[in-house]
Amino acid sequence: MVKSGLDEELVSKTEIPRVSPYRLAAHLSLAFLLYAGLIWCGLSQFSPRPRYVMTPQMRRLRMFAHTCKGFVGLTAVSGAFVAGLDAGLVYNSFPKMADRWIPSDLFALEPKWKNFFENPTTAQFVHRVLGTTTISSIAILFLLARPLTLPGRANMALNCLLGMSTLQVSLGIATLLYYVPTHLAASHQAGALSLLTIAVWLTNELRKPLVPK
Repeated sequence: MVKSGLDEELVSKTEIPRVSPYRLAAHLSLAFLLYAGLIWCGLSQFSPRPRYVMTPQMRRLRMFAHTCKGFVGLTAVSGAFVAGLDAGLVYNSFPKMADRWIPSDLFALEPKWKNFFENPTTAQFVHRVLGTTTISSIAILFLLARPLTLPGRANMALNCLLGMSTLQVSLGIATLLYYVPTHLAASHQAGALSLLTIAVWLTNELRKPLVPK
């Protein structure tokens, strides 16, 4: 990844070293996977197995919690393409992109699939959609859990997940509106890691109970 940013041809064109967005996304994905795996193993080792009755409603909640965790990870990976393509600087308005909900240059490149990885407009659009999907899914998860009796730590993790997702979206919007200042961009990236940590914590607290039905 670092080597890709030292390509003489690219540096001579922009005068600024730029790493490959593909390698940046791959590097971030592997780092997050390794981190999430370590957090899961650590929690499983040192945190006592939860005690609750495995009803059909709890089983569905567990599955949806894992889905939310997947959305968190996918949104973070899409953020790597936003960073690698400087996509945070192409449309600095919210909720619309300039005066449109769907920008006209969304599929400007050929073949079409390249837009998702090399078109800054598409990268930002996808990140917006995934971010909105993620916080909406977490809000739905929170509402689905309200009628259920969750273990104490799981309930705490769920509350933290909703709060952190709200903060993360707020950071993302602020980063966009203020033209990606370094301190906000770094905080947004740290927020993604924090959100993933809480999502892993929640799913770990909802793992197979000690006393299943």
